[in-house]
Amino acid sequence: MTPELVVAAALLIFLALVWWKGRAAILAVLDKRTDAIRNQLDEARRLREEAEAMYADIAKKQQEATATAAAMIEEAQEQAGRIEREAETALQAAIARRREQALEKIGQAEAEALREVRAKAVDIAIEASRRVLAEDMAGASGQAAVDAAIAELPRRLN
Repeated sequence: MTPELVVAAALLIFLALVWWKGRAAILAVLDKRTDAIRNQLDEARRLREEAEAMYADIAKKQQEATATAAAMIEEAQEQAGRIEREAETALQAAIARRREQALEKIGQAEAEALREVRAKAVDIAIEASRRVLAEDMAGASGQAAVDAAIAELPRRLN
């Protein structure tokens, strides 16, 4: 027996003893490591599924927010158009009212001017009549006309 053969046999016996006595411990360590890796993989899978669910939820919320924003913009544009139409209608009504008021004021000014012209014409006619009467009534013929008018008053009053 050579020393190499003895060492090889001793090594084989040692490995067989270690395997026979330590097999359960080695397998337990390996099983523990396998379980830890399996748990980590399960945790990673669960986290990935959770992240995908969160991503889907966020994407859905983003779509809803985009749709809501688009609806709000559309509603705001419709409301702005409605307000613009109402303002245009109100402006047209105000312009028509102002026009009517201006026409009414013009009519009143025309009527006032006509009254003033008539009053001035009456004043001028009265003044002219007074002068004509003053000239015609001067002297004896004027006195005779006044006496005749006074005499005729009772007959006209009855």
